[in-house]
Amino acid sequence: MSNWKLALNKRQWLVAILLILLTATVLVWTGLSRASKNRLITESKISINKEKQSYFLSVSSVGQLLTKEIGNPTGLNAANVNTMALEAKLKQNPFIKKAEVFIGLDGILNVKIEEREPVILIYNKYGESYFLDTQGIMIPNQHIKLPTVVIANGNIIERLRPGKPVQQFLSKEMVKLGGFIAADSLWSAQFQQLYVDNYNEFLLIPRVGKHSIVVGDASELAEKFANLRLFYDEGFKVAGWDKYEQIDISIRNQVVGRTSVQQTEQSTENGVH
Repeated sequence: MSNWKLALNKRQWLVAILLILLTATVLVWTGLSRASKNRLITESKISINKEKQSYFLSVSSVGQLLTKEIGNPTGLNAANVNTMALEAKLKQNPFIKKAEVFIGLDGILNVKIEEREPVILIYNKYGESYFLDTQGIMIPNQHIKLPTVVIANGNIIERLRPGKPVQQFLSKEMVKLGGFIAADSLWSAQFQQLYVDNYNEFLLIPRVGKHSIVVGDASELAEKFANLRLFYDEGFKVAGWDKYEQIDISIRNQVVGRTSVQQTEQSTENGVH
């Protein structure tokens, strides 16, 4: 009997402690809710691309976007600021990939922005220019300088629609090629221009040398450029940078170096000839 009473007392104490903790939690939550309703925004804190370079936006330009939507945030009641609506509005901007907006207990309106990352700059046949990001989203050209981003021109007909994804197969292929080059420090330093010919094949113009690179389409890029690297390491070491007018890597497992229309030298994945 004494053991039963002892167990009962332990359960009673446990229930009592849980009730006390629950009551305390409710009181704290109620206090925070009341404080939140009466809290005023003391300032706004804007961060862009925490660990990467900012290409299109600045703290002041994001601040202007906020002011356009809610006016000067300082002094506003936090309960009257719809942070989710602000996030949605910011995400409509063609330069912004992600947006996070929240108000801290200290009254600071925090705005965290992640820009879209451009991989290629397009000049279409209609005189329009725009960037494409890693997801194929169109970004208006703000005439910024991005020396490591390939510039594409030629037979490109897709029109600019800011913030919208590309629709045409050719444009999607350019995103693949531009992203592949941008992800490799050697190739991003080597190539400055992509030309699309009338057959919708890709030709790359390097920064060093007088030759062009025939890529064909954007299939099997890793293998094509591995063969090109081998050609650079072995073929140019012997012949020099100015011997070839064109290097064709469009054919799988093969690199064709042309000195002129009449003369052709070939290399394969097994070596250079």
